[in-house]
Parts: sequence; C-alpha cells; structure tokens
Amino acid sequence: MAWRRERSWPDGHVHLLLQAVLAPEAQAKAAWQAWQARRNFDDIVWTEMRLLASLSVRLPQLDPETPLRPRIDGLTKQLWTKTQLSLRETASAFDRLAADRIPFLVFKGGAQYAEGLAAATRRIMGDVDILVRPEDTVRALDSLAADGWTATNGESFEYLRELANVRLSGNFKKGERGEIDLHNSPFHFARIQPLLDEAMWRSAQNAKLALRPILVPAPTDATLLLLAHSATSESGDWAIDLAARIDRQAIDWGLLASMAHQRGLVPACLAGLRYARQELSLPVPDAALAAMASRPAAFGERLKYWSNVRDRSDRNLLEKAGNRLADRLLRHQGFSLIVKDRRAITVTRPRIPFRWLLGLAKPVEGLPDGRSLLHTLTLRQPRRSLILKLTLEAPAMSRRLFFDITCNGVAIARLRSRAGGRGAGREVSRTFHLPLPNGLVGDISVAINARPVRFIPPDATDREAAALGPTPFQLAGVWTA
Repeated sequence: MAWRRERSWPDGHVHLLLQAVLAPEAQAKAAWQAWQARRNFDDIVWTEMRLLASLSVRLPQLDPETPLRPRIDGLTKQLWTKTQLSLRETASAFDRLAADRIPFLVFKGGAQYAEGLAAATRRIMGDVDILVRPEDTVRALDSLAADGWTATNGESFEYLRELANVRLSGNFKKGERGEIDLHNSPFHFARIQPLLDEAMWRSAQNAKLALRPILVPAPTDATLLLLAHSATSESGDWAIDLAARIDRQAIDWGLLASMAHQRGLVPACLAGLRYARQELSLPVPDAALAAMASRPAAFGERLKYWSNVRDRSDRNLLEKAGNRLADRLLRHQGFSLIVKDRRAITVTRPRIPFRWLLGLAKPVEGLPDGRSLLHTLTLRQPRRSLILKLTLEAPAMSRRLFFDITCNGVAIARLRSRAGGRGAGREVSRTFHLPLPNGLVGDISVAINARPVRFIPPDATDREAAALGPTPFQLAGVWTA
C-alpha cells in the first residue's frame, strides 16, 4: 500500500542516502547513483556526512569501483574518532551526576552506542542526550556547574536555574569535545503523563557508555522516542537507529501505539513508521501500522506536528501562526512544550518609563567605576523597576551582546542587544528597563554580568574569542522607577 508523502519525511539528498543505506539492493543502488549525479562530494553538509559514514559499510556491495570510496572511508574514520573522543570527554558528566546521586537516563544516539547498536551502522554522534527527572533539574545544573560545564549559548547557571521549570532541554559543553543535551522531558512536545514517565524509568535497562554504568530506555520506549523526534529532525539518524532496533530487538507495537496516543504523538509516530515501511522497505509489521493508524489524534496534535517540521528559523508565517495556535490549544490539554526563553526575564528593547524621560526617576549613587565584565551594586528602598544605562566600546564587527542580571543571587533578567561595525572603537550606550521582583524588603544586591555569545572552545583564535566572548562595560547610570 502506498501512502501520500508526509511533509515530515526526509527528502532530497538525505532521502537518497537513507535509501542507499537501508533499502533493498536494487533500490539502494539506484538511490546511490541518483545522489552522485546530484551532488559534488566537496559540497556535502553535516547531515550527509553522518549518513555517508553509515553507507561506508554497504558501499563495497553497492558500488565497489566508485572513486569516492577512499574519501568516504577517510571521512568515516575521522568522524568515528571524533565521536569516540567526544564520548570520552562527556563521561565526566556521567561521573558527576552519579556521584551526586542524581538518576539519569541516556537516550537517542547515546543509547544506540550503549546497547551495541551503533558499531554495525557506524553511527556518528554529536552530543549525548541525558534525561533527568523534572524535580532533579536544578540539582543536575548545579552538578554540571561544579564539573566545569558551560551552557553552549553562554547563559549563566543562575539564569538557567530560573528557567528550569519552563525549559525542557539545554546544551552544554566542556573541554574540546565534551557535549551533552540535558533534558527534563525527552519530547519537544507531548502530553504530560506522570504514570508513563515513571513506567519508563522503572523499565529502563542497565548499560555502559564510555565504560560508565548508565540507564537506557527499554526498546519500546526507545522506539517511541525515535519516532517522536523523526518529525522535527533534519538528519536521517533516527531511521538508521529505528532499523537497528527493528532488526535486533523485540518491540511491543501495541504498547507503542498506546503510548503514542496517550502522549499525543500519533501524527509524528505514524508518519515515521509509514516512511520506514514505504520508502525504505523496513519490516514494519502491518499490525503496527494498523494499531497506530487506529488511534485518534486531536486537531491541536495534528497542527503541532504539521507546524514543527521545519526548523524554527526556516518556518513561514503560516507555520509560525499554526505553531502558536497549536501551543494555545495543547497547553489547555495538559501538554508540555519546549520553551527557549521566558519573556518575563528576557529584555531586548524595553519601553522606557516617562518618569525617567522626564528626569523624575530616582538615581542610584555610588556606582562602580571603569569597565568590567561584572558590576555589583546595592539598592536601598527599591521600587518596582530598574533602569540601567550601560556604556561600552563598539566592537570592530557587529556582534550580539548579552548581560545576565541577578537580584540577591536570583536571575531576574537577560539583557540582549547588538553593537559594532560602524564606529568601531567609539563609546556606545544601551539603556534597559526591567521589573524588580515583588515582595523585596530592605537592601538588595544586584549583579550585572556580561556573558559570552556562546561556548568558546579552548582552541579558539583571538579573533573568535573577541567575536564570542563577553564585552566589558561600564555602568553609566542606574535609576529606580
């Protein structure tokens, strides 16, 4: 039976390479020839590199005389080595979480490695996905901070702790290659199901990764995670992982359909199974497809699936509007949704109060002198809001600026702006207006901390460090209003 093409199915170069890796021989050979006809090897991108590594296992049978074989083998060895080095550096996170008695579970690519499913497919991996329980998120953040991990996007741990209850995941790096994605939910969007969550933890299996003992999801749970992420993935790794699990593990297809229905993930899971069966000829049982197709999906679930196929930065206006509408519908139906920032503590171009414009706001005296990456001050008898005027030297190139604000050690805002390019070297100023927390009494300590744009690798050049690092600034004025 042929199904209509779903918008979430891999297409273009990724689709052809997946067919070359997984489809029957005749179909695989045709896909490989079609890919070669369309692509210049020198122009391949990261998603193709990962799949070419898996294809290297099959290439001697598909096209033994191809002149690309030495290059693909060399690329595979390079990427495989990088993956092993990354796993070795990432192991310190496992050690730290275990030492602090924080239960964690490794899923997606890391689980494939831990279960011995990755070597046969030469599965290439970037970061390691780690899941902790929601109530352990802050403790896990504290453990990572103590172990020397840094948020990939430069956010302070004070800021991250305040987002712990509304953000479902965050990326962290350490050293040259250590990289993890810390989750308190394994899904980008799903209906909150505490009983299913606890069942997943109870059925988790022991395994080892980088010689460390870890937990991985049971095969059926792991398959649900792969299919749920398939709809939003630009790479084809999920299909290769799914093929390995179908071939080597027993999957409870009825339970899979039931869990997908309870979590509101039927549209994504059904699309993934149909792609695997129709386009890749994987042995997905008829009963599995029938069980999944028989589960109803609400309009909000289907709209969320439809609007989340593209990356956030690539969505058109209709998709963005659909995603916002889906979020509204699903929040009332008990869904947890991925959140990048909470507007209440993110300040970009705020409205400045008329009291300050008219000179009626109360100035704060005794400000620290000079430029620095961190300024602290004491507010006496604080009011409802704070106005900060920062001055800094315009960078040589236009770049983003970030400042995290804490009040008595608790993050209350992240300031964002941009400067540089024209007028490089001259002094520029930025003014921000942000609310102060309610219920404050007595003196309070406020810290303004310049933050990097993102993680700065240890081997970064001076130019890279200047473009990414925090920018020294001076407090030109502070008022309460």
